[in-house]
Amino acid sequence: MSKRTFGTHNHNRGGTGRRGSSVTVVQANVQYSYLRTAKITFYVVLAVVGIFAAVIAAYYLPPLAAVPIGLVAGTLIGGLVASIIAIWPVLRAIWWWLPEIALLVLLIGGWVYLQGQTNPLITGAAYASVIAGCGLVPASRRYVIALLWCLIVRHRLRTCFTSFLPTDRHGHLPFIGLAKPIPVGERVLVWLRPGLSLDQVESQLGRIAVACWAASVTVTKARTTNSAAIYLDIKRRDVLGGLVGSPLTEDLPTDVPAITRPIATVPAQLDLADVPDTDDAEPAERPARKAGRPQAVGGTPAKTATDNPDLDWI
Repeated sequence: MSKRTFGTHNHNRGGTGRRGSSVTVVQANVQYSYLRTAKITFYVVLAVVGIFAAVIAAYYLPPLAAVPIGLVAGTLIGGLVASIIAIWPVLRAIWWWLPEIALLVLLIGGWVYLQGQTNPLITGAAYASVIAGCGLVPASRRYVIALLWCLIVRHRLRTCFTSFLPTDRHGHLPFIGLAKPIPVGERVLVWLRPGLSLDQVESQLGRIAVACWAASVTVTKARTTNSAAIYLDIKRRDVLGGLVGSPLTEDLPTDVPAITRPIATVPAQLDLADVPDTDDAEPAERPARKAGRPQAVGGTPAKTATDNPDLDWI
């Protein structure tokens, strides 16, 4: 009998991908990896906690009674830890949608609570006033839009990581933390898994910017002592291009007299009569040269080596 897995085949890497009529919530390789880790963790915790619990119980109870207590304590704690590890992929999916789930619970819970305290008209008026305040007041509207972009960016980054970022053999993706608004856009905390580096993320910044509908994306280290924690800054606007008012201009004196400087006279044209004449005399002729030896300066030809009788033997 074939084993059934929670999800589709391994080649479908999308977190919300669709193949046929099934929807991938948790990938099969990721589920198998966490189940294997949970099984190993259960036996390790059972042994460690069981031994410690049995040793501690032996001080107060007989040894035959301390052993079952150690086994029970190890089984309970090991089972709890293993259960958390086994369902961690589901918890991670819930973490991806946690802001939306919390907002939905708050809206529905607030509506139910107000209806129990007042009539539906007052409840509707209260919700309408809150929505109108968030939409009409410029400061609150900008803040709400910035928060909505933070929610959108987290899901867009998860799509990017699932699509083209390399993963390990178990299919583990980087952990996406909280996103917060910054003046240029959004900043998201990301925890890299083993097998990834900052350089690999930097090589994909252009594709991440396109997926997040942003102008550009930059990456920096969140901690100087740990390269796994990084910040992704999603930039949508340039805050340095606007005009910034300064209170220093109000302290400038206004009663300073204007200083008039004399303007120098600039000649409009050149008068050729003021240009001195140059000497048109021909330059002195250079002394002619003969081939083989230079001309004597004083007019007397220089003696060669053969004219000296003392040098005839050379």
